[in-house]
Amino acid sequence: MKPKPCPQSAYIHIPFCTHKCEFCDFAAFAGLIELEDEYCQILAGEIESRLSQRQEALSLKTIFYGGGTPGLIKPSNIAMIHKQLLKFAPLQTGLKPGELEIALETTPHAITAQKAQEWLEIGINRLSIGIESLSDAELSAIGRDHSVAEAVAGVAIAHQAGFESISIDFMYGLPTQTLASWQATLDAAIELTERYPSIQHISAYGLEIAKNSPLLSRFPRDSASYPSEDHCVEMYEALVRTLESHNYQQYEVSNFAKPGQQSQHNLTYWRNAPYFAFGVGAHRYVDGVRSANLRSLKKYMRSPLTDEVSEIIDAKTCIKEGIMLGLRLVQGIDLKQFEQDYEVDLLATQGSEIDYLCEQKLLELSDGKLKITRQGIPISNSIIGRLI
Repeated sequence: MKPKPCPQSAYIHIPFCTHKCEFCDFAAFAGLIELEDEYCQILAGEIESRLSQRQEALSLKTIFYGGGTPGLIKPSNIAMIHKQLLKFAPLQTGLKPGELEIALETTPHAITAQKAQEWLEIGINRLSIGIESLSDAELSAIGRDHSVAEAVAGVAIAHQAGFESISIDFMYGLPTQTLASWQATLDAAIELTERYPSIQHISAYGLEIAKNSPLLSRFPRDSASYPSEDHCVEMYEALVRTLESHNYQQYEVSNFAKPGQQSQHNLTYWRNAPYFAFGVGAHRYVDGVRSANLRSLKKYMRSPLTDEVSEIIDAKTCIKEGIMLGLRLVQGIDLKQFEQDYEVDLLATQGSEIDYLCEQKLLELSDGKLKITRQGIPISNSIIGRLI
């Protein structure tokens, strides 16, 4: 199997939030913003410690500031971290338009005109704005602390500041959500994109509830407030139908983009490529090892180079991950490229299973590419499970 190349992407985790959403299972912390300056200095130190030890010349094509709410902290701290990262891993030059991606994640109500201008000056060229729903009742149900009006205002500020690439995120399968209210959110989202054409990308994820989520105290898993499984499938179908009819091309199970506006950073993950990651709870894939920093903020700040988990990805696991991630992409797996990368002929090793799934119209094999059909996407996890 080919050795993994040196990472060309980096993820930076900023854990601070104004409010911890009731469904959230990320390393995110509300009410601790007073630790911002100290945390950012420690994170910058982690970057230096990890990257200064590398023997090869480093360069980056994508950087993603995720959280938490990176948009919440002072832009000067983002600038400091960014400068530190580029000191050891400068940006690649000579790339085609859209290939160099420096993205920042934010809630809409954290956006101000001043921040947006400073983000642009740092070099941020893509904003990912977590809207989740364009219904105030649904936002309240999942414990979000912004309103629809604030969501629209945040997008407007970013657009007017000069951002040319904005991604907005939504969720479906929410408590109190209906097919009609989800369609209303989709229609309102399309109206928003027509008003602000810099919205080049839309993500929409089915709600996943963490085991100890506070949301379960108000809406237990068996609550009738959640849409049924069949309704969630219909919501997904409405999502695809609505977005594709307005020139947002689906390129991954949950992601849609105008032509040429796919998330380059997320494609790093889906292509099973390596990437650096820094900050509390951050997961990385470097030199054939998947590892993650400590999830406890206090523990991380005391020991930023200590891994909470670390796993050497052997050849068998790497092949499984290649199948799992590749089939999330609408274009599917290029079987010839897969064989070159993993030294495995999937038709030889999985031929009978692939034939069966194709007969059931859950997989499609054409032009040397294997992909999940539209019919199969709602049950993609079980399809992938049969192959790995």
